[in-house]
Amino acid sequence: MISVVVPVYNVEKYIVTCLNSIVAQDYRDFELIVVNDGSKDKSIDFVQDFLQDKDVTWKIVNKENGGLASARNAGILKAKGEYVVCIDADDAVHENFLSSLLREMREDTDFVFCNFRFVKKQEVPDDTNDQITVFDKESLLEVFLKRNIGFVVPSMLFKKNFLLEKGLLFDEKIRFSEDQPFIWNVILHSQKSVYLHQKLYGYYVRDNSIMTSSSGERIIESHKEFKKTVSSYFSDFPQYKSIEKRLFPRWELGALYSAARIMDYEEFKKVYTELDGRTIFQRISGINEIKACLLAFVCSSSPKLLYVLCRRMDLNG
Repeated sequence: MISVVVPVYNVEKYIVTCLNSIVAQDYRDFELIVVNDGSKDKSIDFVQDFLQDKDVTWKIVNKENGGLASARNAGILKAKGEYVVCIDADDAVHENFLSSLLREMREDTDFVFCNFRFVKKQEVPDDTNDQITVFDKESLLEVFLKRNIGFVVPSMLFKKNFLLEKGLLFDEKIRFSEDQPFIWNVILHSQKSVYLHQKLYGYYVRDNSIMTSSSGERIIESHKEFKKTVSSYFSDFPQYKSIEKRLFPRWELGALYSAARIMDYEEFKKVYTELDGRTIFQRISGINEIKACLLAFVCSSSPKLLYVLCRRMDLNG
């Protein structure tokens, strides 16, 4: 059985569409765990109204608001399934999402994950790409560093025992880009994973999402926690020191892109200073990823130019 965890916080406009895509799965052996992260709107009322007559095993876990990481952890710890996936409440999944991921799960596989697409409305068009790649730890560390493939935490299906036995939960102190330290930790502890190039997950970018509403202070504080947390993860794997050294400026570059998209220039400049934007190009050298290196060069040359460029770019395209 698969446990599908859906954290919910003030998503009354989106939650029914998300749930509809889940209950429409062609794979039926799953439980749905809705984690109410202290919602103040009618989200949970909509959840109950929608699910009450559906042929789906479901339950609601109520908790005080603690953020996405906290809500995901609560759902994972309540899961009864052999496998677990965390789907965001404002996104949608293809009807073959669960069955396609589960089909590639093997005894020696720790997790299976798929590609995703940014969507302007909550739907996932068909994708006929049937390519599959098998990764060992070393190759996936490099791929994730360079962002050579597209995936997000909600597009990953895990063996629950793999997460629990390795202590792989989300760091609840990080409230911006909390997915990245979790992914690094997961990869470091994995031996084998399978990637589906097919885009089965629809990531809906909305104006008031956690990512697009993050303040400069939240990014700065998360940056401090990110460095501390990820360094602790890599301390047990000294053979990957070169990757650890490069991943920090790579994260900072992404954070500055996000900051430029959602902040005025003065607030952006504070984040730029705290993240030491002037030295990013020097620190990112050796990553051998052209787009990142070009953006890092602009970043180190001129914060104003970086700000203008990021506001005109559309990496979600």
